[in-house]
Amino acid sequence: MTFRERRSRPRGFLGYLFGSQAEYVKGLAPLFILCAIIFISSMVFGYSSGTTLGLEALEEKLEFLPDMEGQSFVVVLLTFFVYIFFNNAVIGFMFMLLGLVFGVPPLLFLALNGYMIGGVVSNLISEMGVAYTVAGLLPHGVLEISTIILSSASGMSLGYSVMWRLRGRSGIRSELGRAVRLYMTRIVPFLLLAASIEVTITPLLGLIFGLS
Repeated sequence: MTFRERRSRPRGFLGYLFGSQAEYVKGLAPLFILCAIIFISSMVFGYSSGTTLGLEALEEKLEFLPDMEGQSFVVVLLTFFVYIFFNNAVIGFMFMLLGLVFGVPPLLFLALNGYMIGGVVSNLISEMGVAYTVAGLLPHGVLEISTIILSSASGMSLGYSVMWRLRGRSGIRSELGRAVRLYMTRIVPFLLLAASIEVTITPLLGLIFGLS
């Protein structure tokens, strides 16, 4: 980063997290709030219904993992890390790109995922208790879910740019460039951090609260 870029870097929390992309992220705030409301509302609905769809989906995903019987702890840890990261990275990228379809798919995916996660939380609380569930989901979940919501908001912005393009008022190339740059330089690192927390700190906290 040059001296001029450092001087032009926005100040504040967004500037610290997103650097020169802070203004772009700030512009996504209304869409981020909308996506968050949809996700949280769906999660509350899933929690109240006690659905087992989330647990069933998780079990199906785990079936794709290779047999790790007899493998060292490090190999198991790295395998889970790579699996969690790539799964979330694909989801985040898909949420963003499918926003090109007029911004609708990200909202539908958020609603479905929120519903399933709400069911997972409901089932975990009933079986393991509140403390264990919070310790097992909160450390990585806050960062992971916030990042996915941000990716969805970026996708919705792409959808709006498509609609503006159809009306002959603007193009989507610059908007797509900003979205992809945000994904590569911020969303991917955030998902890496979330996966790291999920395979290290989260199991430790789960063990502590599970034994208490």
